[in-house]
Amino acid sequence: MNRKVLVLGLLVVFVLIFGLAVLADAQYPTKPIKMLVGYRAGGSADSMARMLATPLGDILGQPVVIVNKAGAGGGVAATALKNSKPDGYTLCMTTAITYTFNPHVGKCEYTIDNFQFIAAVGKFQEAFVSTPDRPWKDFKGLIQYAKAHPGLTWASQSPLDKVFLRYIGKKEGIEWNPVPVKGGAGMIPAVLGKHVDFGFSGGVHYSYVKAGKMIVLATPRPQRLAASPEIPTLKELGYDVTLTNFNMAAAPKGIQKSIVKKLADAFAQAVKDPNYVDLLENKLHFPAIFMGSEELERTIREESEAYRRMIQAIK
Repeated sequence: MNRKVLVLGLLVVFVLIFGLAVLADAQYPTKPIKMLVGYRAGGSADSMARMLATPLGDILGQPVVIVNKAGAGGGVAATALKNSKPDGYTLCMTTAITYTFNPHVGKCEYTIDNFQFIAAVGKFQEAFVSTPDRPWKDFKGLIQYAKAHPGLTWASQSPLDKVFLRYIGKKEGIEWNPVPVKGGAGMIPAVLGKHVDFGFSGGVHYSYVKAGKMIVLATPRPQRLAASPEIPTLKELGYDVTLTNFNMAAAPKGIQKSIVKKLADAFAQAVKDPNYVDLLENKLHFPAIFMGSEELERTIREESEAYRRMIQAIK
């Protein structure tokens, strides 16, 4: 009899706990949501996060508060996210390469298995750029010139562009050297001031190309650039490498599926906000996109494996 009472009591406790958890999920959110941003204020990733914060807050019924945690290519914010409670009240907006690339080339305190990926909300427009007065007018011309003139330099923003160009250099038998710069703000004056021969851009080149001060040589993206559809991809030029880099939201692993769905649905609505669309299409010149949780999870894992193979190929 006592055993029956004990079992019944445990069952009641379980039902109460489960019921409270379901109720909490249904009521989410009941307080402000903190969204970490993996880059400094003012950049494209930060601008997207801040422009989305207002419509997201309106849709969810609670303020979305932006907190910048720059450093390590988004790694500082990702580490902070990993160590946060998986309750939906701490999210992170950073680039996909924070998760797909960084763990393969540096000492990271996380892997892709530490996160629940929620939504991708913007696609960066990476390119290799130069000035129009150089001896080359396209990427093929750059390759030919580099073979005849060893030691060309490029403005390098991260380990990622180093891996790409070392991969191409190894295939083509080219010796060229990276010159580290800090983001697009460092790349632009380095290229325009001819302190380097060419540069890698995360997408800030558009206005300079439009003004005739820069030319686009190629893009590492799988598809051609939205603003320069005439420029080929590296894949089209015969290099089996691609870069897919989103601005995306993630949560710590262990977050309830119902909260993930609620957040993903909110992002799907927020990216349609006219101010956000204007920011992407008319100011940043990035295509406005939305990718949901399941597709994003699959894409992140595929990209991570592709980078692992590329890094192995240049060792």
